[in-house]
Amino acid sequence: MSVPLNVCADLVKKGDPDRFLTVMAAPPAARARLLPLYAFNLEIARAPWASGEPLIGQMRLQFWRDVVEGLRAGRPSAGSEVALALADLVAARGLDTRLLEEMITARQWDIARDPFVDDAALMRHIDRTAGNLMVLAASALGAD
Repeated sequence: MSVPLNVCADLVKKGDPDRFLTVMAAPPAARARLLPLYAFNLEIARAPWASGEPLIGQMRLQFWRDVVEGLRAGRPSAGSEVALALADLVAARGLDTRLLEEMITARQWDIARDPFVDDAALMRHIDRTAGNLMVLAASALGAD
């Protein structure tokens, strides 16, 4: 495994152990495609909770917005090992960066920590977070 991939594996193992175990059950080539996505997901999911100060969460999410914008423009960010691994994956598999951006935007809502107004709002949030992650994972593995 490359250094960025090892960093992704360590993050997912510590921060999302159930998902890590499912990745480890996959063939090695699939692991290399899933770990960057799952590490990215973990980074943006925990950003709103990293501090009691909302501005810190917003800054963390802005970092990832900048990373995704750079990927779209063909300028991968060297700001983190996860960003490098994600850039390699997006370039190699042609992943839809709009889905990554939607995931970040959905996590912006988490900063306010307001309750969902209704079940439909909750379902939209799940769709834009976990749903987009699963679409990207399937795409990374070759699904249409």
